[in-house]
Amino acid sequence: MLQGNVWTLSQSQVGAEKPGAHDSLRRAAAARFQSARFRARIKQFASSLVGRTTSLLHLDSVLGQARRHGAHHAGVHSVPIRAIRGSEGRCDDFDADFRPLKTHNKARWIDLAAAWQRGVVLPPVELIRVGDVYFVRDGHHRISVAQAFDQEHIDAEVTVWDVRAPSPISPS
Repeated sequence: MLQGNVWTLSQSQVGAEKPGAHDSLRRAAAARFQSARFRARIKQFASSLVGRTTSLLHLDSVLGQARRHGAHHAGVHSVPIRAIRGSEGRCDDFDADFRPLKTHNKARWIDLAAAWQRGVVLPPVELIRVGDVYFVRDGHHRISVAQAFDQEHIDAEVTVWDVRAPSPISPS
């Protein structure tokens, strides 16, 4: 799944592993989870001291009074992880850099990280694009794992929303 700095769908699954390799990968994945969670907590603390937020943008709050005037499927694209700035509904589980904030994510995160290390091909994440910003519909853990392994892009099924602000003059 690693091709340059891009997490792709094009590589096949890795063959047989050596005995004990799975346990070693899980330990390494668990250590990476702890490191990512620790970095998230440090950044949260530092940001709170200067009055900044480290939260993902929530799709509904970004839209505000705007209305969706249509949507279309844009297909599978390689999306820069740094362009994924929000979520449709899991803003409290990950920070803006997709580092895990909660321990209830740990088992799923470790499973995905160990699979990624074995070369298992994971399905693309599902994103909503509004303007130039992407919001996660499905795949928060996959994005978090990809980011933790220093990937710059991830494959995503993208749906583009056409959003327009409400008219300043309301009809009578």
